[in-house]
Amino acid sequence: MDNLGQKIGYMLLGAAVAAPLTWWLVSAQPVNSPASVMETHPDKPLPLANPENDAVEATVPTTTDTLAELTALRQQVQQLQGELAQTQAAARAEPPSEPPRSTASGNINRQLADIFQTESRDPLWADELELQLGDFLYTSDLSHYFAYASYGCKRHVCQLSFVPRSQGVDAMQWQRLNDRLFNTPWIQHFKVSAAQQTAQGMQVHLSTKSIRELITEY
Repeated sequence: MDNLGQKIGYMLLGAAVAAPLTWWLVSAQPVNSPASVMETHPDKPLPLANPENDAVEATVPTTTDTLAELTALRQQVQQLQGELAQTQAAARAEPPSEPPRSTASGNINRQLADIFQTESRDPLWADELELQLGDFLYTSDLSHYFAYASYGCKRHVCQLSFVPRSQGVDAMQWQRLNDRLFNTPWIQHFKVSAAQQTAQGMQVHLSTKSIRELITEY
């Protein structure tokens, strides 16, 4: 019985000694890391290190794309320049359609005043136009500031004399009178106009003929 116990004791002792040795032998074996596995398979594609950076780089346009965009922009600029040149040429070719503006020329105003005094009256033309002249201050909402000292038409020339209704009429109101007068529909009947402002008011002459035509006729 003692011998059997001794044998069992030796066996347990041998197992206790063999266990650490076995563990040391197993842990001493080299373990294949992921890096060593990748090195033993060089034909396999490597995984992307940073997909976000690659996505950003993919959005950068290539040199070919940039050249194509520049070419398209140049073509658009050339097209716009051509359209602008055509518009400017058409504008220069069109005759001016603005109504005659007032001319602050005392010489022209005196010439028209002299012709107005000497020419005969055309009742049909003058009566119709004088009706429109008489309504001008009311239709233009200027009757509170100005009044007619006189107005009338003959054969080719009309004469209008405006006076202020009060001392409070300033330069802005006179300019308003001038602008509205030369934007009325019936102003299109006239080729020449002249206005002269004095301390008493403003005198305007309108003519359906040019100064040269009037001088030739009178």
